Amino acid sequence: MKFGLRLPNSGPLASPNNILTLARLAEHAEYHSIWVHDHILWSTNQAMSHPTIGTQVDKIQIDFFESVTTLAFLAGATMDIKLGVAAIILPLRQPVILAKQLSTLDSLSSGRLLVGIVPGAPNITLSEFEALNVDYKSRGRITDDYLRAIRKIWSENPASYEGQYVRFKNIEMMPKPTRGIIPLLIGGGEKGISEKALKRVIEYGDGWIPAYLTPQEMAIGIQQINQGFFERGKFNKPMIVHEMYIYINREQSGQLTHYQNFLQKIFNSVNEGEIRSLIGGTNEIINKLEQYDSVGVDITELKFISKNINDLIEMVKIFAKEVAPSF
Repeated sequence: MKFGLRLPNSGPLASPNNILTLARLAEHAEYHSIWVHDHILWSTNQAMSHPTIGTQVDKIQIDFFESVTTLAFLAGATMDIKLGVAAIILPLRQPVILAKQLSTLDSLSSGRLLVGIVPGAPNITLSEFEALNVDYKSRGRITDDYLRAIRKIWSENPASYEGQYVRFKNIEMMPKPTRGIIPLLIGGGEKGISEKALKRVIEYGDGWIPAYLTPQEMAIGIQQINQGFFERGKFNKPMIVHEMYIYINREQSGQLTHYQNFLQKIFNSVNEGEIRSLIGGTNEIINKLEQYDSVGVDITELKFISKNINDLIEMVKIFAKEVAPSF
């Protein structure tokens, strides 16, 4: 199993300096990948109820740096570490332009790009769809149409496609992705398996990127994807990335309230949050990660629950030194 670090391109820690510092720290500490989140619009109320990194929001205004632009910035500031986005809300993007942006970024970064794709979470993204004049109720169908179109653009030259929501004829777009493809990881399934997401992975994806699932749920999903890939004649191994909150407990007492308050906001209860997250000392975290490793998770994207940037940096270093070498 490999490990990726969620960077604070959103939330109270979001700043160019923090993003760059953590990206370079992750590369130096030999993390596999760095990841950013994606939203076009993000209100303070949304940030309060749905933190995108593991830090509480207590500011009236917060920044949310656009995902593709941020990864382009980081591509020029790093050398080898993989660059991931978890995950682009595809219906909100013009697919021809997005295909060009992603293939350009992949080429400029020597093939380091990993792209998560989602149709848009229920309720949370409604305001974005309204502002961009995209039919919210059709987001699943739009996602499938755009995925087919982007695959065409990346694999053919000239490329033609006639879909319900996008169409083009004999267009030529270069550069193509460095490896022939950019891995498209289908998201969907947060705190539980999404059957729609699994079907989309099997039909259109190169892998799966759910969030906050138990090892048992991950095992069920991976088995279904493997079976679906085999039945469709897709013999490449699906890439499995799992997004998790993590808190490394370094003290006997005193800091527990912070992570418990955070989990209470995200999950139905602190207990559920602890079940679906990596909480405890380094040995406890290693033992839990071994369960995910055993069912086939390739990359765990880590979202550290921290009080401030120094707290986050400390846990990133501890994980690299005391947890990652076990895998």
